[in-house]
Amino acid sequence: MSPFIIKRIQRLIQRRELQYPLTLITILFGMILIFALVFSMFEKEANFVDGLWTAYITVTTIGYGDFSAHTPAGRIITILTSLFGIGCFAVFTGIIVEKALQRRMKKMKGEGTFTGDGHLVIVNVPSYEEIQELLKELDLSPDFKDIRRVILTDTLPDGDKEIPGMLSSKVDGFIRGLPSTMETLDRANVSKSKACLFMSSATDAKLDDTNTLTAGLIEKNWPQVVTIISCSRAATLKNLKAFNIDGGINATDLNVGLLVQELEDPGVFEVYSQLSSNTGGSQMYISRTPVGNWEGDTSQLTVGQIKLAAVRLDFPAVFIGVKRESEEKILLNARNDLQLITTDRLVYMAKQRFEWRFRSHEILEQKD
Repeated sequence: MSPFIIKRIQRLIQRRELQYPLTLITILFGMILIFALVFSMFEKEANFVDGLWTAYITVTTIGYGDFSAHTPAGRIITILTSLFGIGCFAVFTGIIVEKALQRRMKKMKGEGTFTGDGHLVIVNVPSYEEIQELLKELDLSPDFKDIRRVILTDTLPDGDKEIPGMLSSKVDGFIRGLPSTMETLDRANVSKSKACLFMSSATDAKLDDTNTLTAGLIEKNWPQVVTIISCSRAATLKNLKAFNIDGGINATDLNVGLLVQELEDPGVFEVYSQLSSNTGGSQMYISRTPVGNWEGDTSQLTVGQIKLAAVRLDFPAVFIGVKRESEEKILLNARNDLQLITTDRLVYMAKQRFEWRFRSHEILEQKD
């Protein structure tokens, strides 16, 4: 046996939580050996091996009856061994139940760590209703429905000390601690996560600043992690680029704008509800592949040619704009003669994500 394995075994034995069960197991095996020795000494028809077998079926309370004690000494040791066996199994059962309850309580209180990867971290719990609605939308998202989710927050609604069971059963981990500290981020294994989604609170404007700083900290240390924040103040959105945050929304301004649009044209909110939800209808998408990575020559491709090609080829997607890195805002309803550049991404509406790159050769054939 290699020294490395021996050291690993020694470290396991020295763990405090394992010392009691290991002591109990040692005593149990000792009792079995003593039983086998005494049984074989006083019961003439049994040898030591028969004694071990009888000890096993006695400790486990199976009792096949192929060997039984006939002498007083054999019967006494049988009684003691069976009682000890019942006690040991009761203790083992208690240890297992206690450990299971401790793990559950640790998860409910957010005291543990998450060791998985490729997960989604949801930062802050402004209300249980918002989190439940968010999880519902994620369940319907093709990109995130199968990704494990971890909730990370410093406080819970109503001053709760534990996460409710109805929420705990829907997430894969709960970490309680200050999100802006590296220790808490490490416990949530943020470095190996796919994305972090920061929730805001309309009653706590300071949370915008904390979210921005935390998202910036994540981008600085793990830029591969996608960071999206929701803001209660429109001014916060202006700081996203300074911290390299990938995206964000301002729910307050959005609600006010929709309210006015609904006033002008009743029914606009219904359109928005379909476009912003995964529960049905069409959604808004931004192509993942820049035009410059398409197959073929896209150097002279214009917005009008994209629209015309989509109509002629009956694509299941409606082109509505261009996301250009040099522009602060997305170019919605762009001019038909606007020439696309290599870093441009298409903004479109469809029932599911459309792969423009794989159909690019068809689009380019329609240029002339």
